[in-house]
Amino acid sequence: MRKVQMLAVLMTLLLAACGKAVEREAIGIRSFGSQDANVEEISFRSGKFKLVGDLRMPTTDGPHPAIIIVNGSGSQTRYANDYLIEIFLRNGYAVFSWDKPGSGESAGEFSDELTQRADILVDGIEVLTEHHSIDSDRIGLWGLSQAGWVMPLAIEQSEDVAYMIVVSGGAEDSIEQMAYQVGKKVACGGGSAEQAALVELYWSQRAKATNYDEYREAVEVLLGIPDVKDYTGLELTEEKDWKPWSRDWDAFINPMEVIEHTTIPMLVFFGELDKNIDPVQGVEAYEASLKKAGNPDYKVVFIEGAAHNMMLTTTGCLNSDWGTNLAPEYLETLDTWIQHLLS
Repeated sequence: MRKVQMLAVLMTLLLAACGKAVEREAIGIRSFGSQDANVEEISFRSGKFKLVGDLRMPTTDGPHPAIIIVNGSGSQTRYANDYLIEIFLRNGYAVFSWDKPGSGESAGEFSDELTQRADILVDGIEVLTEHHSIDSDRIGLWGLSQAGWVMPLAIEQSEDVAYMIVVSGGAEDSIEQMAYQVGKKVACGGGSAEQAALVELYWSQRAKATNYDEYREAVEVLLGIPDVKDYTGLELTEEKDWKPWSRDWDAFINPMEVIEHTTIPMLVFFGELDKNIDPVQGVEAYEASLKKAGNPDYKVVFIEGAAHNMMLTTTGCLNSDWGTNLAPEYLETLDTWIQHLLS
């Protein structure tokens, strides 16, 4: 009997450790530009990760529609892209975002970042569905850059996402995206159009090679092009240490495989001068995938003069000043579209 009781206690502790273990703390009323909000700090667990973030809710009576801000790669906290909070609050939406693991107060280290971020997002969505002040039928996502891979993976797992806004999100696997980015880095550094094209071709070949000869050919070409090694740290791996990349790795995830059967309302932005994500390929891929899905409510917008972050710029090069002014067309379209969702 004692062994059974001990086992029950251990199972209870294990379930508590593996569950979301949601904690909420009222912070009070805070101002975001012209808008006031009731703010709660929320912490929850997702697998091995602990997430801490803020839920900002309109001061009017709920339940409120809500949007989760899904930030891009690198170190990001709940305060990134905070210009959005005023926009969404003004239109009656609650806004939830959290510190990425390893940033701010959130803890944990990624091994498969895209899939693990998607799992966290699914759990974050569930946290909102259980909140008494949130309309669980009107929860959506806004995401930038790397979120273009994370959000589609999440909506495959969750039926609680009512709409999605993608800003400069990848529309191909991240190997091809990085090939484009490194090619543009070479071009911005003064390299020729031919060199930039070679980078795009051989970066992909390097990562997708199925034998060592293919791999070595690609790396030798890449190392002969200025800026590639300095920017990427690329080195030639010896044959005895080389293995083909596993097709199960996150790098091979193509979000269009999800988008081509996604029918929730979608708003997608690409900036003309984006040097991180190919905007022309992105527009074409999203248009084709959403048409294939038979999506009845979507809009894909190409913003002239906009960089990766939707700031107006002159070149969009990674080593240039992207400016401090968001493209008016981006802000106006976003504002109109989220109003349309509530009509």
